[in-house]
Amino acid sequence: MHEDPVTQPTGDETASAVATLPEPTGPKAWAPAARTPVVTALEAGGLQVVDSPDGAAYAVVSTRLARHRVLEYIGIAREEQLPVIILVHPGGEVLAVEAVRSGGETAIAEGDVDALRSLGAEEPEEALGDQRADALLEAFEASLGRTQVASRAPVTLIDPISGLPAAGALQQRLALLSADSEAALRMVSISIPALGERTRVRLGSDGHAILHRRIASGMRLLCSALGELFDSGDGNFLLIAPGLPIDGVERLGARMAEMVGAYTPDGHLPLSVAVGHAGPECSLDPGTLRELAGRAETAARQEDRSATLGAGELVKSLATATELEVTMRLAEFATSRSGGPARESIAQAAVAIANRLGFEGRDRLLVRFCSLVGSIGAAITDQTDQQAAATVTLVRAMAGPSIAATLGALGEHWDGSGGPKGLAGAAIPTAARIIAVAERLVIDGRATAGLEAGAGTLYDPTVVQAALEVLAGATT
Repeated sequence: MHEDPVTQPTGDETASAVATLPEPTGPKAWAPAARTPVVTALEAGGLQVVDSPDGAAYAVVSTRLARHRVLEYIGIAREEQLPVIILVHPGGEVLAVEAVRSGGETAIAEGDVDALRSLGAEEPEEALGDQRADALLEAFEASLGRTQVASRAPVTLIDPISGLPAAGALQQRLALLSADSEAALRMVSISIPALGERTRVRLGSDGHAILHRRIASGMRLLCSALGELFDSGDGNFLLIAPGLPIDGVERLGARMAEMVGAYTPDGHLPLSVAVGHAGPECSLDPGTLRELAGRAETAARQEDRSATLGAGELVKSLATATELEVTMRLAEFATSRSGGPARESIAQAAVAIANRLGFEGRDRLLVRFCSLVGSIGAAITDQTDQQAAATVTLVRAMAGPSIAATLGALGEHWDGSGGPKGLAGAAIPTAARIIAVAERLVIDGRATAGLEAGAGTLYDPTVVQAALEVLAGATT
C-alpha cells in the first residue's frame, strides 16, 4: 500500500477559513500531529481541537499522516479508550479503510462539516440526516452509471477517429504504472461535453467525426511535451503527466479552453472544456489519482464555462464521494472476510423484489445500496453479535440515521425474535425487510421452502409473496 504524502495548505484559503470561523463549542477532539487543513476542518465542524487525549471526547486521526503514524495514533487512542474518528482527505481512502479496520469507529471526509457537527449532537436533526442520506445515494447512483458505461466500452487500443491511444491502451498503461510504486504522477481528466452523443445526433456521424478529429489534433499538440494523452471516448481524454506542477495544469486548461472555444458546432455558443487533475499531493497510487481527477473534472463540468479544478482544492465538493469510496471498499473487504453470499447477487434479488413492490427512485436506490454494504460490520469486528452495532457507528455520521437504521436492522425478524433491538413488524425499516428476504433467496439458491416456512415469523409475508411472484415471473 502506498503512503499518502502530507499535503500543505493553501495560504489564502486557510487564512480566509480561519478568519470566518466561529469559536468552536462542540466536543473536545484530540488530533495528534494535525496540520492546518485538519484543524480548520475540525473547527469548522464545531469541534475543539486539543493537544492531549486527557479530557477529549474523540481522537481524530487524519489520512494526511504517514501510514505508520496513523496506526500508531490509533493504538494510543484505544489505550486511552477514546473513540477514533478517521478524517479522510481526497486520495486517502485506501489508508482510511486500513485505519477503520485497525480501530477507527467511523470515517468522515474533511469537507463533511455536517457529519463532524453531528458528533456532538445527541439526536441529529432529521432533515439534516435525510440530506446526508440523499447526497450519499446520489453519489452511489453516479458511481453505478460510471461502472455501467465502463463495462460497455469496447477494449480499443487506438481510437479510429483521433488516432490517439484509446481505452484499451489506457488500461494497459495504468496496469504498468500501478506496478511502479515510485512513480510521482499527475492525472489530468479532460471532458468536452459537446463531443458527446447529442452533438453526434445533431451534426451527423461525418460532422461529429470532423469536429472530434480537429479537437483531438489540438489536444495532441498542447499535450505532446507534457506526457501521454489518451482518448477514452465520448469527448473524454486523459493525460498522464509525470512532474507536471499544479500551475502547469492551470496554464494547460486555459490554453485548452481557448482552443476548443474557437469551435461553435451549433452556430451559437462556443465549446467549453472541463479539466480535473490530481497529483502526488493527493496520492501516489495511479488508480486513485485517476478516480480523483475524474471527480474533479465532474465538479468542473458543473460550471457554466470552461473550468480547471484540482482534487486537492475540492475537499468539500468531494466529501461525499470520498466517504462512499471508503464505505464500498470496506464492504468489499467485509464480504471477502465473512465468506457469505455475494452481495451483488443479494442486491439484484432485492432490487427485483423492490420493483415488484412498486419501489422507485430513492427508495429503490436505498435498497440496492444497503444490500451491497449489508455485511460491512464484518470489516470491523469478528463478533457476529457486535457487527450490527459496528455498522451503525460507522455509517451514522456520514450517511445519516435512516441508512444506519436500515443497515442496523438486517438481523431483525418479523415476529420480534431477531436482533439487535428485537424490532418487529412495521418497526423494521422496509428496506431491511426486503434485503432479509433477498439474502435467504440467494443463500437457498432460489429455492422457496425456507422463505415460505419463515413468512410471518422471520420474514414479512408481503415481501415473501413479492419474492415468490418475482421467481414465478422469471420461470414463465
